[in-house]
Amino acid sequence: MEQAGRTWLAQVERPDSGLSANTREQYRASFERYIVGSSIASLTLREANRIQVIEKWLRGVADSRGGGAAKTARSVLSGTFTLAMRYQVIEHNAVRDVRPAIPKTPKPTERDTGRAFTRQERQAVLNAADSLPIAVELDVSDIVYWLAGTGVRISEALGQQVSGLNLEKGTVLVLGTKSGAASRVLNLPPWLLERIEERIERKGLAGDELLFPSPSTTDRSKVRDRRNVARILRAVLDEAGCPWATPHTFRRTVATYIDQAGLSIAVAANQLGHADPAMTARVYLGRRGGSAEAAGVL
Repeated sequence: MEQAGRTWLAQVERPDSGLSANTREQYRASFERYIVGSSIASLTLREANRIQVIEKWLRGVADSRGGGAAKTARSVLSGTFTLAMRYQVIEHNAVRDVRPAIPKTPKPTERDTGRAFTRQERQAVLNAADSLPIAVELDVSDIVYWLAGTGVRISEALGQQVSGLNLEKGTVLVLGTKSGAASRVLNLPPWLLERIEERIERKGLAGDELLFPSPSTTDRSKVRDRRNVARILRAVLDEAGCPWATPHTFRRTVATYIDQAGLSIAVAANQLGHADPAMTARVYLGRRGGSAEAAGVL
């Protein structure tokens, strides 16, 4: 099964496959993550091409990694079987008869608005942003990193212009969306600055173009639909094992890390664009963790 999958991937990755670079990368990542070393990897095509075998495998992917991951894994398996049919190795693609895999653990209806991410949880979210196919395909991964490293509002992130960045100084001018007083200059953590420099070069962004323009148009001044971004953020948080979190958890986390590092509430208020530090302390500081978590700020 594994060798058949690699044969299919080799064809998918050809320039004449008609697939985008992002889609090809998603398929390869899914293959390496969910097929290689799995319960079906060592099976023959005929052994794997059975409904009960496929359903059990897909349910495992859905339960451990989420419905989105299972959907992509299903596409990879189906593509492999379709190629095998074309080569007359098998006569039928059983994936077509398999029901979509739904995670057994239902999403909670309540969110915990009093928590910030622990260091481990934040890293899990960043990892999920880089691995979840829909986040990669729709160019949301870097937005997740931006929110985690700055604590800005989603609307501020989506409206961020490249011209507001000073890469030499490692700063960014954020134009506040709540009020004029919310505009501020932030220093970017080194790990975020490096990622944004790479993004600007890779995308060829410049001037008054948006740092995170809509992927649905070539107009780089068009602001993305906030609801669509929030929907993908929800998928990233669930994929990371943080179903309790919301997009606002990024802001709370930044304020909490600053507080844990021993910096003043005023510093946290300036970072978030608040005129009243008391409001920052009252609303945005997550429940405190142990002192070992306060080794760094952002």
